[in-house]
Amino acid sequence: MMSACHPGKRETQEQPIDLKEEAVNTLRKILHEQQEWVKVHAAEFLIWSGHSGAVKDVYLKELERFHERPQYRIGIWRVLALLSNSDEAARYKTQIVNAFLDTAGRDRIHAIETMAKLKISPLPQYPEATNAALHSDVKSFSAYTHWAVAYTNADSAKAAEKYFLNRLLDANEDMLQRRVAAYVLRISGELDIEDWNALSGMVLALPDDAEGKVGFLNAALLTAPQEAKINETYKNIFNRFVAFSNKKDKGIRMDIAAGLAVAGGKEHLPVLTGWMRNADPTGKAADDADVQASAACAVLQICDRISSEQ
Repeated sequence: MMSACHPGKRETQEQPIDLKEEAVNTLRKILHEQQEWVKVHAAEFLIWSGHSGAVKDVYLKELERFHERPQYRIGIWRVLALLSNSDEAARYKTQIVNAFLDTAGRDRIHAIETMAKLKISPLPQYPEATNAALHSDVKSFSAYTHWAVAYTNADSAKAAEKYFLNRLLDANEDMLQRRVAAYVLRISGELDIEDWNALSGMVLALPDDAEGKVGFLNAALLTAPQEAKINETYKNIFNRFVAFSNKKDKGIRMDIAAGLAVAGGKEHLPVLTGWMRNADPTGKAADDADVQASAACAVLQICDRISSEQ
């Protein structure tokens, strides 16, 4: 009997291809064929899904070629930090921190964003530089610094959650700040029910064409506490979120893939499989490759959940 991870057959030499294997092969193809940040995303998805073989060799070659290229070198160090032993990882992390501290550098924003993704807070060792960054006029730099500082300690994490929730709820806030807030919240875990009710109410009140709507829906979806997941508000958020699947937009599709990777089920595999196979392209090759990678990662996570439930 075909499992739920096989929503349909593709034939290669008359043999069916397992969907999980196809997803891994898709990510490996993107890793080898794409450039810069699309390549970084594919590498990270392979690492996170437990299929990191050959990724380090690829990125050691990238390091040789692009170690002096601002911004992208941060992505290279990030991937290698995830793959290396503690001493090697420490060296790559130090390079990332040094890029953040270099006030004349061209990759400070990428550096602090990566520090946040690697859960490195600059505050204990570099309080002056951190405070300056927190109050920077560059909105993204300030936002990512608040995110990185969240990893200082448990109290910092709670304060950051409140900070980003307030940014997201504020209709007068800069849209970039609100988008960053939505992203940080969605990967930070559950909100308490009162905060979640405030967030979900704000999101559902927005018109469908509101800027950032899908990202905000994703934040509400992935921060829902268990007690909220049985109510109609949560179901409404989920349905409205998935309804955006017909949009030919890279950001929207990647947002949906990220949400479904965590909260989706076998009924969502057909749309994700279509994106993974680039069956309905947006028209931009690099954008489509990024969508393919995000969809492949979601397929892997959903299939793993289905297997664990059997």
